[in-house]
Amino acid sequence: MSYWLAGQPGRLSYFMLLQVHHNISSNARQSSHPLISNSIQLSLSFLRSLIIFTLENQDTMRLSVIFISIFVLTGCGKQDTQQVDLVTFPLKGIVEEVDTAKMRVTIAHEEIPDYMMAMTMPFKVKDGSILDRISPGDSVQGTLAVSRTESWLENLDVLGHGEPPNTLEAGDILAKRLFKTGDYLPNITLVNQDEKNISISQYRGKMLALSFIFTRCPLPDFCIRMSDNFSRLERELGKQTSLAGQWHLLTVSFDPKFDSPKVLKQYGENYGADFTTWDFATAPVETLRQITDGLDLMFTEEDGLITHNLRTVLINRRGRIVEIIKGNEWTVAEFAATMKGLASAQ
Repeated sequence: MSYWLAGQPGRLSYFMLLQVHHNISSNARQSSHPLISNSIQLSLSFLRSLIIFTLENQDTMRLSVIFISIFVLTGCGKQDTQQVDLVTFPLKGIVEEVDTAKMRVTIAHEEIPDYMMAMTMPFKVKDGSILDRISPGDSVQGTLAVSRTESWLENLDVLGHGEPPNTLEAGDILAKRLFKTGDYLPNITLVNQDEKNISISQYRGKMLALSFIFTRCPLPDFCIRMSDNFSRLERELGKQTSLAGQWHLLTVSFDPKFDSPKVLKQYGENYGADFTTWDFATAPVETLRQITDGLDLMFTEEDGLITHNLRTVLINRRGRIVEIIKGNEWTVAEFAATMKGLASAQ
């Protein structure tokens, strides 16, 4: 653990805070002794404040790690013997879509206390028989398992059957123009982590890698993986002296209400970003849709539910799209190789 701790203090302290909070919450629910219950509730209150402050203050990351180490070593109940490598949470919601080919189910789930707000998300399953028992419209409950690198549903039980989500008829679907290789992206203006206006066109003359996230996304195989990939990509490209000054990374948040420049800067620092080669930015939703709609990037927020998919875009020095990658399956090695080949060809 010490090696991983040294390399990723921000993400580890946040993950460990969630783990300890989860364990204490479980103990609180199981304890009937009033003195113990009151002490636990005070601990939970303190931890909630620490989690929020940890997200906003880099120095607190170090304090959090020290605090958690003492907390775990001194013990707070039998459940504290759990490893922080895996945390499980109860999940309840309505099935939106079942994809047996990709071993995924999309669920509009309720808030997961101490972990995730209510939203609609696709979840992986490792047991394909789970998908055989469910259909769109079903009310389900199960267990969400979260490790440092991935998340999946361990089980899923049907509570009841309902109507499948409404689907649009062909005539009701509005045609939208999707970007393709060779297109230019609209030159929108964003605000970065330093509260400075930036635009897509200012990166002309450099290769630009573009990804989309929101900082509160807790699943390790969604926004966290995108940002972790960009972190490793930045380090990999930084080793290539022949590519110096020829590339830039841009991570765009589609949650401008929460992801202020201050939050984005802290988020970037948590991933060890060098802001001279990696910007974090956002813009009003209406502005972002000038790009996201053409990338078929879906993000919606309604009644507390957030739905989104993933896109990564590579743009050449002339500002033209080279590649639009769907999902999270791309690797840093492949992406870096593409950028190196692009640099030598231009």
